Amino acid sequence: MGFYFNIGREDLLRAVSVQQNITSKKGTLAILSNVLLEVKSDHLVITGTDLDIGLKQIVPAEVMETGTLTLPAKKLFELARESGSTVISFKEMENNWVEITAGPSCYRLAGMVADEFPQFPAYDESAMVEIDSAVMAELVDKTIFSIALDKENMFTLTAALLEKFKENDKTYLKMISSDGHRLTIMTREVDAAIDNLQLKPLTLIPRRGVQEIRKFCENRNSFLFGVEEKQAVLKSSESLLVIRLMEGDFPDFQGLLDSLTRENTILIDRNRFLESLKRINLFTEDMFHAIKMEVNGTTMVLTSQNADFGSARDEFEVEYDGEPLVLGFNCRYFIDSLQVMEGNTVGASINSQESPCLITSEEDKGFLSVIMPMKL
Repeated sequence: MGFYFNIGREDLLRAVSVQQNITSKKGTLAILSNVLLEVKSDHLVITGTDLDIGLKQIVPAEVMETGTLTLPAKKLFELARESGSTVISFKEMENNWVEITAGPSCYRLAGMVADEFPQFPAYDESAMVEIDSAVMAELVDKTIFSIALDKENMFTLTAALLEKFKENDKTYLKMISSDGHRLTIMTREVDAAIDNLQLKPLTLIPRRGVQEIRKFCENRNSFLFGVEEKQAVLKSSESLLVIRLMEGDFPDFQGLLDSLTRENTILIDRNRFLESLKRINLFTEDMFHAIKMEVNGTTMVLTSQNADFGSARDEFEVEYDGEPLVLGFNCRYFIDSLQVMEGNTVGASINSQESPCLITSEEDKGFLSVIMPMKL
């Protein structure tokens, strides 16, 4: 006899919508597009994996018969999303078919036996520490946009680097990302309990793993977090997320930071700067988003040109007492940084026409962004 259970539509939809992001990756194993359903006496355990990321969720259910089977994640998601019933009933039939009833609707869905489903990774809970979800969410939000999408020359740029350090008896977590054209760092003070968190010399979390960590932070105040030799583990009362870490080196970002000075700093109204950049970006070339930035006295002028559509120019006041500057930058990089920053005023420190631009704010102490210049 196979499983037989009832589950709330909202509970099922919430669970499988998260699993969708993991199981939707096209792989060589057909069973990886399925989720494993383990029907226990009073709940359901749903597991999905693509061998790099694994997620296990406990979902409440009314269980008549226990059992185990895998079902296609995408079809489960679509079925739960479109269903008009508040309760959905699952009954396993012969030859791994499952009869699904939702109000007046009835479906038959083909499953696969669980024997071929990959074993979920073991982990060491004793090595995990409790971390505030808001802290981890901020680390991710302020760095994820500059993780490289695809870097064949240096594939580790497709990951974020996580570090921990102590300063003046305070403990800090730092997340660093770079795509080779920009560098973003976010540092947050954390609870002293994080002292017990063991990180690798280079803890590199792949971009997709960082995205899943951000989703894990939602709708919970805290969770357990641990880093092992080959994986990062996040655990709450009802979910368990395991992410395979990346091996390799990360660029010497500290050397770059040490070479920058903050003596030649332009103070800019963040919102005014951001609005101007968005307008100027309308007339940049799609691939490079190149803009010219001219600073002379207390005036900044932004200009852009598009061969097909025309040009744009915007001028506004800044605070600056250095030599006049004429610079070229990718407009999108500034927009990405300014959108996640806090505070009304930002400082753009630029040593010369060819040097990178360091963006900071006194009102957002832990954040800094370095943007490399472009030749105009």
